[in-house]
Amino acid sequence: MSTEVLEAMGMLEALRVTELRSLLSRMGRNKSGLKKDLTERVVHLLHNECSFELLFAVQELHNLRQVSKDARRSSRASPVETISMPERVLAGKPGSLTVVSKEQQMIQLPFYQTLETVLPPTPLVPVFGGPLQNSDFRFHLSSSQQAQIQNAQSPSGSMSVQVVLRICYSESIGVEEDQYPANISVSVNHTNCPVQCSYSSSKPGTEPSRPCRPIDVTPLLWVSFTNRFSVTWGNFGKRYSVAVYLVRVVSSQELLTQLRSTSVESLELCRQRVCEKLNSDKENEITTTGLQVSLMCPLAKMRMSVACRARGCAHLQCFDASFYLQMNERKPRWTCPVCHKYAPFDALCIDSLMCEALESSGEDVEEIEYLSDSSWKPVRRDRSNKESALHPPKHMGNHSQVDSSVVDLTQGSSDDEDLLNEEMVSTHLEDKKVHFRKSGTIKTPRSKRRSRTIN
Repeated sequence: MSTEVLEAMGMLEALRVTELRSLLSRMGRNKSGLKKDLTERVVHLLHNECSFELLFAVQELHNLRQVSKDARRSSRASPVETISMPERVLAGKPGSLTVVSKEQQMIQLPFYQTLETVLPPTPLVPVFGGPLQNSDFRFHLSSSQQAQIQNAQSPSGSMSVQVVLRICYSESIGVEEDQYPANISVSVNHTNCPVQCSYSSSKPGTEPSRPCRPIDVTPLLWVSFTNRFSVTWGNFGKRYSVAVYLVRVVSSQELLTQLRSTSVESLELCRQRVCEKLNSDKENEITTTGLQVSLMCPLAKMRMSVACRARGCAHLQCFDASFYLQMNERKPRWTCPVCHKYAPFDALCIDSLMCEALESSGEDVEEIEYLSDSSWKPVRRDRSNKESALHPPKHMGNHSQVDSSVVDLTQGSSDDEDLLNEEMVSTHLEDKKVHFRKSGTIKTPRSKRRSRTIN
């Protein structure tokens, strides 16, 4: 093991969960789980897939962690910087000051297109002792923001443009995912705002489970007046930031249309990937001449309509883009159903070669086989043979009318004949009911058993 790898493994102990997730996200790996699981994944990468990019990322995050520690030690009284709020955020109060995070950014959500930032990420600062804290914020919507909200209301009452509240960690530098603090509750203009969250444990300090969705505060807003919202949260040693955005809600069908127009891989690139997958190394004696892939979506268990995969995935198997987007619209996990790696919307692409196979093959074809020259052929299964294997043919005829045969195993037979009769009886046991009767062996009260004499 090289010295660089040993130093990187030592640096991992100083990193926090958010920084480990950022590192795994940068390397295209799954970033869900506890700190122990995240550390094991990074250690696995260092042992098996170590690269200069990985070592540089670990060193960079470790340096940022040391800088942030030194900054907190040197400025205990003012841990964050105070800068002026933009005039478009607090209309009519250009000189007011607020505490904001200078370098905090929140991850972009595919189903929420950010139009404007109403309140930039602002730390939740505890103001008194005790685990339960309360933070108050104010903002005013500009005239353009008011117009966008009013024009977006549909006759059914649904809003395609919303004002949402988002909360994330503020302990690390970089892009952060949504994460609610423990014991969270939100009120807007003195009215309680529902927060949809679930807890994996009742232990004090437990954060709500991910994914944490943006909180829609549009129905409780005063469009033409200054709005006030209050966040009640549990202070258990972690730092959070809250932000307010004006967003446009995007449906899964709109994302599918966007995917079809901007993220379609060409046939040449798809064929090149198949050739690279099948053409083995010259030093390897084993050569793969074909590879079978399924036309059935591993999620929906149905035939795919739009074959899709993530760019970071190494497999040729695809999944249905429409069903994948609908699933993440209900619960955004963004995990590849084939290799279980992180597969966000920006990394998705449509496989033109697989789509060509779906259009050219019949509806009864469930699998195709890629050949070494990047061509493909359908793999047809014989359903008659499959059904005969699953359901063997039954014997014809009525069992109630099966002939009964009486076989005498002792009368007038030699040892060789007895052996032949026994073999014949065992052969026909499955087809007929056989009754056995042994002559001369019935006992009665008045007669004794007659023994057979052998001459």
